[in-house]
Amino acid sequence: MKNSLRYGALGLTGALLLWAAIAAVQQRVEGMKAPRVFLIGNSLTQGAYPKRLDGADYGRVQWHIYCAKNLRFIKENPAGHCDESSTPWPKALASGSYDFLSVQPFLGTTLEEDAAIIEGWAALQPRATLVVHTAWTYLAEFPAIYEANRSDGSMSPCPAYFDALVDLLRERLPGREIRTTNAHDILYAIYQDAVAGRGPFQSLEDFGADGIHLRMEPGRYLIHNAMRRALDQAPAEDVVELDSAMKAYLNEKLAAHGWSPPAE
Repeated sequence: MKNSLRYGALGLTGALLLWAAIAAVQQRVEGMKAPRVFLIGNSLTQGAYPKRLDGADYGRVQWHIYCAKNLRFIKENPAGHCDESSTPWPKALASGSYDFLSVQPFLGTTLEEDAAIIEGWAALQPRATLVVHTAWTYLAEFPAIYEANRSDGSMSPCPAYFDALVDLLRERLPGREIRTTNAHDILYAIYQDAVAGRGPFQSLEDFGADGIHLRMEPGRYLIHNAMRRALDQAPAEDVVELDSAMKAYLNEKLAAHGWSPPAE
C-alpha cells in the first residue's frame, strides 16, 4: 500500500513537472512569435514599462530611452541614453526589422521637426506600424495646456498638436498605419474626474510621483496598458499590484480613451 502511494506520488510529481516543462516551452514559443517593437523616447516612454511587453524576454522588444530629452536631441545624440539596456537607434533601425515603431515627442521641438525626424526613422523601417506615444508635461500645467488646445508649431501636449502631427505623417507616409497611445487624453479624463470629485485621485498632481512622472503602481499600469493597446497586445492585469477598485477605474479610462482606428 505504501509503495503504491509512493509510486502514485512520484507519478503525480512527474506529471506536474512535465506539464510545467510543456507550459514553459509553449510560453517561449509564444514569446518568440510576439511582434517586434522598438521604442524611442524619454522617461515617459520608460514609464510604459517596455520590459514587460510581450516578447521582451525573448529579445523582441528594444528601446532607446534618454531621460528629459526630446526627439531632436535623441536624433542628434544617438549614443546617449539614461537606460543602460537601451539600444542606440541607428544600430536598431539599421539592423532590425520591427513590426511597430513607437516614438514619443516632447517639449522643445516643433511640429515640422518632429514630423521630419519621425519620417526619417520610419523610412528605415518601412513595414513598421508607427505609434505616437502622446506625452504630457508638468502635471500642474498640463490641464490648462490641454484645454487651450493651441498648436502654433511648437510642441505642445494637446489634441491640436498630436492631431496635426499624425495628419502630417499620414500625408508624408501614405499607406502607413499610424496610431497613438492617447495617453494625453486619458490623463485629462482623470483630471476631469478629480475636479468633479469622481475617482480615486484628489487632483492630477495626486496621481503624480513628482512634478511630471506618475505614481509607480497606478501610473505604470495605466501607461503600460495604453501602450499595449496600441501594439495590439492583450491587457496585462498583473503588471503591478493594485487593489481591485483602482484597477477597475484605470481599466474604465483605458476603455473609454484607448487607441482606435481613424474615422474613414
